[in-house]
Amino acid sequence: MRDERRRVSLTTIPIFPLPGLVLFPRTVMPLHIFEPRYVRLVTSAIESDYRIASANLRKGWEKDYFGAPPANRVVTIARVLHHEKLPDRRFNILLEGIERAALVDELQEKPFRVGRVLPLPDLMDDGDREAIRVATRELTGLAAQIAEYAPEMRGVLTNLDNQHLHPGIIADQVAAALVRESYDRQCILEQRRVLRRIELVSVQLRIRLAQLVDEAPADRMD
Repeated sequence: MRDERRRVSLTTIPIFPLPGLVLFPRTVMPLHIFEPRYVRLVTSAIESDYRIASANLRKGWEKDYFGAPPANRVVTIARVLHHEKLPDRRFNILLEGIERAALVDELQEKPFRVGRVLPLPDLMDDGDREAIRVATRELTGLAAQIAEYAPEMRGVLTNLDNQHLHPGIIADQVAAALVRESYDRQCILEQRRVLRRIELVSVQLRIRLAQLVDEAPADRMD
C-alpha cells in the first residue's frame, strides 16, 4: 500500500465544532460566525496562521451544545481563506479545506476548544490503479447525468474537466457539491482509501439521480 507523501505529525489547532459541519479537503464553505466563543476562535486564527479544524458534532450534541459535546474524530484541517469583520463582533468567513485529520485529543474547552490532530493521507493500493480509473470515470458520468436534471451543478463538472485532479480530490469535490446529508458526508470524509471513497460517493449519486428522475416533469422524461 502506498501513502501519499505528506507530513504526518501532530498539530495543535483550534477546533470549530458544529452540528452538520462537514468540510472536504480542496473545497470551500462560507460561514457566518456570531457566537462569542467562535468569534474569539476566528479572531485568534486570523492573528496567528489562519488555520482551524472543522468538526462535525456527534448525535446527541443538543444536550451539551454550549459546553463541549463530543465531535466526530475525523475532522478537516482548514484555513480562513477570506474574512469580513461585521458590526457587533461577527464575521463572515470563507473556509478552505486542506486535509483530513484525526482528532487525537483536546487540550482545552474555553474560551474555545483546542485539540491535537494528526493528518490522514489518502491510501491507495498499487493494484487499484485501474479500478480507481474505472470508478472515477463512473463517478464523473453519474455527476454529468445529475447535471442534466440540476443545471446549477454543471459548474462542478466544468471545474473537474478543467483540472487534472487526483481521484481522491475528485471524489471529495463531487461529494461536497452533491451529497446532502451530514451523516453520509461524514462517512465519506472518514474514508481514507481512495477507491472505497469513490464508491461511496457513487452510491450517493445513484440515489440522488433516482430522486431527480422521479421528480422530473413528465415531458422531461420524453
